[in-house]
Amino acid sequence: MATKTSTRSNPTPVGPGRRLTTNSTMTTGGGGSRRKRISSASFVDVLMQRYGDGVDQFDDCPFEIFVLGGLSPHKSEKALLLPPALSLNQCRVQNAGSELKIRELCHNVEELDLASNNIIDIDEVYKIVRAMPNLRFVNLSQNDLSKCNRYSSKCIGSINRQKLEKIKSLVLNNTHIPWSGVELLLNIMPAVVDLHLSLNNYESIQLNAKKTYPNIKFLYLSGNPRLCNWNDIKVLMKTFPKLEALTMADCNIESIPEHVIIHLRNLTSINISNWPINEWTSIDRLNNLPKLIKLRCQGLLVLNKLETADERRQHLIARLPRITRLNGSDISEDERVFAERAFIRWFITNESEEKPSRFHELVEVHGRVEPLAEVDLSPPKYANVRVIFHDINSDQTENDQLSYESLVRQCKDSRSFKIDLNKSVRNFKVQLGSLFEISPSNIRVFYIDTEMSGLLGILHIEELRFAQKKLYTYNVQDGDEFLIEVKC
Repeated sequence: MATKTSTRSNPTPVGPGRRLTTNSTMTTGGGGSRRKRISSASFVDVLMQRYGDGVDQFDDCPFEIFVLGGLSPHKSEKALLLPPALSLNQCRVQNAGSELKIRELCHNVEELDLASNNIIDIDEVYKIVRAMPNLRFVNLSQNDLSKCNRYSSKCIGSINRQKLEKIKSLVLNNTHIPWSGVELLLNIMPAVVDLHLSLNNYESIQLNAKKTYPNIKFLYLSGNPRLCNWNDIKVLMKTFPKLEALTMADCNIESIPEHVIIHLRNLTSINISNWPINEWTSIDRLNNLPKLIKLRCQGLLVLNKLETADERRQHLIARLPRITRLNGSDISEDERVFAERAFIRWFITNESEEKPSRFHELVEVHGRVEPLAEVDLSPPKYANVRVIFHDINSDQTENDQLSYESLVRQCKDSRSFKIDLNKSVRNFKVQLGSLFEISPSNIRVFYIDTEMSGLLGILHIEELRFAQKKLYTYNVQDGDEFLIEVKC
């Protein structure tokens, strides 16, 4: 357990603290702490104010340091609590401060998030991270590292002696760090596996062709729309010869030429979403990557030729038989079979489209799959019906005991016409009242299912009781009938 000595005689209890607010001033009463308005700060200053609420700049009062998640001794009121994942976003950190204090405080820190700070000097980055011997993850996104292309003479000796062997993930998104700066960081972090370089506005890949970084397995270069040349991607693949996953969404590459495929043969995953690819041949060439099983390719121009998202996914699955995960979703065996059959069906339906070789391969497997019959499951809009009067009493009608033949014999008047089944019962009664010169409020209307009545031999009848109900909900068909009964 590391301890330190400070100048304070009346320390206040130390706790997790609140988030540092560097653009405000807060003053407490006697024995309290004062936070000053500052535009930038050292890493150590920010760390103490963020996690050591009440502990002023390295006072002489001893205190204890705990890293959350490990075995901690009995906690005193002067205990500084540090999480293994340290987050100091938007805290205006500009420099390291005392490396000794960083080592004392952050010995067991494993993840460091310094996104959106004021760091501009690569020397300061090195001073901070080398003081954390167990660090595995570093996020420097949204710091302006555009001038970081070399170390100062003061750091070079230390860099040659001390490599940072445990760091596996390095995030440099939206830092505009030059490629020379990327190489400097990779040289002191030789074990990096994940490298994030998105949103850096690169227009080319300027890496030393003689230097390789075989530990890099996952590379993220999304959001660099000025990258448009396959020669740059060749440089990437030579510099990172063991690369397994390449994410380059939102770049401006229009095709995947045949001659570049050999440089991508080790990839198991690739993200080409929103590339301006307009030909299926570029997609088909991905079949020549023997290890490729994961693909993200949303927003391609060629996909816009298909009407629905289902069709787009089906065509991709059918064309790329080795892919097992597409746009973040696993492909089941059932989905693949369904997609391949839909692919065949689509080209049979769209005869004017040129059939790719994959179509003929799938026909050999599934046969010629005919288009599905179009079944309209929507309710009918109109029906030809007959409306009749009858002279029976209401008890007979409601008890459904009158035979269909008796009804026809007692019919005193009838009309046949086409009705709009989207009408409500109320509007239908108004129409009938006008047709038969009867007040709609003085009639009862019954629906007769003629097919069921004929099968059962008795009247299959239902009164239209609900004024707002639509006629189609009664399953009215051509040939059905309605009875009108005048109320007593």
